[in-house]
Order: sequence, then C-alpha cells, then structure tokens
Amino acid sequence: MINLWISNIKQLILNAQNGDEFSREKLIKKHRNFIAKVSSVTCGRYLTWENDEELSIALIAFNESIDAFDTEESIKFTSFAQTVIKRRLIDYFRSQGKYRNEILSSSSKETDELESGINAQSISNYDDSITQENLALLIDEYKTQLAEYSIDIHDLPKVSPKHRDTRESLMKTAQTLVKNQEMVNYLRKYGQLPVKQLCQETGLSRKVLERGRKYIISLVVILIEPSLSPLKKFSNFPR
Repeated sequence: MINLWISNIKQLILNAQNGDEFSREKLIKKHRNFIAKVSSVTCGRYLTWENDEELSIALIAFNESIDAFDTEESIKFTSFAQTVIKRRLIDYFRSQGKYRNEILSSSSKETDELESGINAQSISNYDDSITQENLALLIDEYKTQLAEYSIDIHDLPKVSPKHRDTRESLMKTAQTLVKNQEMVNYLRKYGQLPVKQLCQETGLSRKVLERGRKYIISLVVILIEPSLSPLKKFSNFPR
C-alpha cells in the first residue's frame, strides 16, 4: 500500500513536470498540511493560511520542489520538499530582517549530532560527491527512519558507547543482524531487537544488548535502507 502511494506521488510529480496543472494542484492539496507543518516548525510558531505570508513563501518553495525533484533518486519527495521550504523561508527571514540564529544553526547541529551518535569522521573528510544539501536530505530521511523505532536523532550522542571495545562489539552485532534476513524481518515487524537470537549469535548478554538497543538499531537502519547507504561513510565499522 505504501509503495503504491509513493508510486502515485512520483507519477503526479512527473505529470506536473510535464505541464499537467491538475496533477500539480493534486500534489499541493495532498501536501497542504505538510507544507503548513514544516513552515510552522521552521518559523517557531503556528501559522494560518489566511494571515501569514510565510505560508505563501512555502507554497512557492513547494512548487519549486515539484519542478526540481528527480524521481529516479532514492530520497523521499517530502524530505526534498522540506529542505527546499526551509531554505526559502530562511532566505525570506534574511530579507525581512527576521532571521534567527537558532534556525541557521539547526541543520549544522543535527549534522553534528548525527556524526557524534555514530562515531563519524569529520565532515571535512567526507566525500565531496555528497553536497551539504544532499547530506541535509539524508539526515532528514535518517530521522524519519529512526522515528519508526522510537529513536530521536538527538539521543544518539547519549547512547553511543564511550568505550571503544563496547562500541566495536555493538557494531559487529549490527552487522550480524543485517546478515540474517530473519532477524531483519523481526526488527522491522516488531521494532525491537531479536535479543534471544542475537545473544546466541554474538555471545553478548541480554543486558548489554538491551542497553545498546538504540545504538545498534541506529546502525542497522543505515545498513538496511538503500537510500541511507551514503551514511555508511560516517561509520567506522570493523572489518
């Protein structure tokens, strides 16, 4: 059902890009609440279509997203549109003298938290083929995937093991899980680690696995989701 919905959205985007105004209007109608939510979060206050110019800016940005989106990419359209809307609103704040430092720093803060949470290399050493804009989209997608397991990206620095040995053990655990489709299916179905099976496969205790649950899942998500594969460059997985 979800795949059918995504396929329908992609077809509407392609139609709109080819000049079909009905498809464009249908996309806007489907995403009206999404546009308002992204705008309200970016502005830090509740917005209404009747009274706030920011929503007009966001609507223009959403239209830009439709025209610029590449349906062949693995990034979700909503993640792409969210980034475009945020950038256009920030440009608007600058032009109006309303720009706030906390909005400017939010993306870099999330990037820092992502790096810290999965023991990343410095962003300066990151592959130049991934632009800052693409990285922002990847992080948005990563946040969405983590939320399905009740994990907040902002928690990653706190759950990342401080000791190298522990960190490497949990990394190996994540790799072990990914190699076993039965365990992957269990994780996706129940949103929990197959602790009993992992104990048998890795020799780690239930206590260690349960304590490292969020960290393990944060790594597994990167390994099993094709759209997040570029983030593997951030992780120092043991060979």
